[in-house]
Amino acid sequence: MKKSKVYIKEGKQLKESIAELFQNLGITDIKGKKVFVKPNMLRPAKPAEGVVTHPQLIFETVSFLLDKEANVLVGDNSLPNRTCNQFDIAKECGFVDVSHGQFRNIGRYPKKIKRQKKLLKEVYVSREILDCDILVSLPKFKTHNLTTMSVAIKNHFGIIPGGLKAYIHSLFPKIKDFSKVLLEIYGLRPPDIIIVDCLNIVDAKGKRFTPGKIIAGDNGHAIDYTCALMAGINPYLIPTLKIARDNGFFDPTKIEFIGEIEQLKDYSLPFRFPLRNSVAESIAWILYRIWLSRVPVIDHSICSGCLSCENVCPKRAIKKQKIDYKKCIKCYCCMEVCPTRAITTKFKI
Repeated sequence: MKKSKVYIKEGKQLKESIAELFQNLGITDIKGKKVFVKPNMLRPAKPAEGVVTHPQLIFETVSFLLDKEANVLVGDNSLPNRTCNQFDIAKECGFVDVSHGQFRNIGRYPKKIKRQKKLLKEVYVSREILDCDILVSLPKFKTHNLTTMSVAIKNHFGIIPGGLKAYIHSLFPKIKDFSKVLLEIYGLRPPDIIIVDCLNIVDAKGKRFTPGKIIAGDNGHAIDYTCALMAGINPYLIPTLKIARDNGFFDPTKIEFIGEIEQLKDYSLPFRFPLRNSVAESIAWILYRIWLSRVPVIDHSICSGCLSCENVCPKRAIKKQKIDYKKCIKCYCCMEVCPTRAITTKFKI
């Protein structure tokens, strides 16, 4: 197993730092390449909330790539709101304004992948992710109630379109199984470079921190290990790291840290107690089953009859502007492509 370099850099000179990182990680053949930049777009949120990638990191990354004459696209898949698509959410996060016109709604045309000997036998992935030459991941350093922390590996869950993430959660409610699935998804198309936003962050209790750092490398496990050290926790409390280590995907002795890891003082993680796993799993399952009771509905008063929804549906659940809910898998691709916003979601119990 080769050594993994992890860079811990100050975020004050982002432009220069990003250029150095691409050079140091050997990503120099950029001109004319299709480069996809994937931030973390959890939900509509302002930068100060510390839950989505800071727009400044996106701006400097995209600026660098455009200067290198790359063909750049930017996007992510959040769970859509009842009436908002990915582009609307990106606007509220400030991502559209900083993407130099390169932001795209990537929830529209997913590609189906079938796999054997995996927990996840069939999965839909945003086509733009699979088609790119260089994949740049820009995760946010943050906590997660189910997986303890959400950084490089968990950020890759966003290559799965919209509501399908909730569907996968419901299929694998146990933390260990869900963590294995996260590793499977990460392996579908690992990033070529990961730059973690540690500029401004928030802990599990809502306390705000401004480390002003970025953490970067090309190995998601090494990145997550480093972030755990920064948070002041045992890295193997993160299920994906423990599974990766136990299965030989990751060896912490092979990490070379370049820069100083400064442990955050009084950084709080999700509350832990002996029954945490079973309780968290039960709560997660209930919440995702509730989410999956939301189904797409068509407002025929504003439907233009363009058939975009019918053409995009991966399960062919829409015919003549009617939805067959027995076939619908709640991916909400129909909602994403509707040009008149005639498709919203509602609870169907």
